[in-house]
Amino acid sequence: MSNTVAKTIRDQIVAQDRMAMWAWGAKDLVAHSNGLSFKSSGLATWKGTVFVQYNEGTDDYTVEFFKIRKAEKKVTKTFNGVYCDQLVQVIDSVVG
Repeated sequence: MSNTVAKTIRDQIVAQDRMAMWAWGAKDLVAHSNGLSFKSSGLATWKGTVFVQYNEGTDDYTVEFFKIRKAEKKVTKTFNGVYCDQLVQVIDSVVG
């Protein structure tokens, strides 16, 4: 993962809870120009993709949960206006 924004997001999550990524079964981490996505396959009831997008103008994040079925992206939930200290709580509320 070479993107600075993606690394910062991952570091912020780990700083809040160093076991969170493991607990969520996070794998296939992908750095985007404005965020980080990963597949979640943990013990939770929800399994799919999490995309954390940095919003530069407001200095917060949009967290989107989606699944891909038959080459179609189906968004399950979206949280806007999430600050870095809320990332683990928001992701945990869906992924478990």
